[in-house]
Amino acid sequence: MVVPRKIIVRLALFVGLTVVVTLAVIAYCQLSTPQPVALAVPSATAARISFFALGDQGTAQFDQWRVARSMENVAEKTGDLDFVILLGDNFYRDGIQSTEDRQWNWKFENMYSGTKLATIPFYSVLGNNDVRGNGEAQIQYSRDQAGSGRWQMPGHYYSKDFGLDNGHPLLRVVFVDSNNLTPENMAKQVRFIAEAFAPSATQATWRIVVAHHPIRNAGHHGETEALVSTLLPVLQKYHVDLYLAGHDHDQQLIVRDGEPYYVISGGGGQSLHMVSKGQEGLLFGKSKHGFARTVVDSSRMAIDFYDDDGKMAVRYAVRRSCREAASACLKQTMAPTTDKE
Repeated sequence: MVVPRKIIVRLALFVGLTVVVTLAVIAYCQLSTPQPVALAVPSATAARISFFALGDQGTAQFDQWRVARSMENVAEKTGDLDFVILLGDNFYRDGIQSTEDRQWNWKFENMYSGTKLATIPFYSVLGNNDVRGNGEAQIQYSRDQAGSGRWQMPGHYYSKDFGLDNGHPLLRVVFVDSNNLTPENMAKQVRFIAEAFAPSATQATWRIVVAHHPIRNAGHHGETEALVSTLLPVLQKYHVDLYLAGHDHDQQLIVRDGEPYYVISGGGGQSLHMVSKGQEGLLFGKSKHGFARTVVDSSRMAIDFYDDDGKMAVRYAVRRSCREAASACLKQTMAPTTDKE
């Protein structure tokens, strides 16, 4: 079959334009030096918290830039964004080497530099590509409040409370490192999660755990068996509501009764993976660049998926008062869009 010359010319122009834009983005991100900012942290008494979550973003390529611009546009449109959660693989392919690594500028600081994104915290965990380099440098960058001061990763695992509901935290998020799966390391993190959510601790209305690797997964990498056996039981015991992960380069929402809701938001910028539609409990799955948005208040948690054009693909919500099985409590409030062929 002979391809028409017109199509070849259009394809060449598209590829050429993509290369030019990518080089322009990288040049800007390399040359601009980040300055410390006054972080706009959510009020400790906030009755409503909104955040974005995405992973596998640290490429400095055009797709990462598109997602970043989409995030900025959605934040401006909705008018509320308290923080961003980065789900790991923050720096492809081999992490960073130090707090002075130039990748900080062009894969983080200047990539997320819009009006809304420029002044909010980014809470991060390490991914498998990050630990190929110097993972400790990402932790130290946070402790030094380096660059703009937005990067938050005080340790390999940590917790953070947000908002207030009737005298107790509205939301408690526990961030863990899913790269080192040795029994000793996992035991420490399981204990940390248990202490954060134990009845003796100050109870939070909503409970979220964040890691790079998924527990349940309908994508390229499949389920992480070590996490199914070691991490899932503590999440079930302490009734964790939501488990956020990346690693697979796609968007997924998986629901299994008796387990947390699973959101995979790994479409932050790296090349995409396909989603297998036959996975048990898969409610939503797309091979798309984009991010997830979560909003919580005292009565409701909503989860939205956006693509890299800033279009919402679907929204699900769950009421805190619901006492039925997880699959019955989660309600779809917006139908998925149909991709044009």
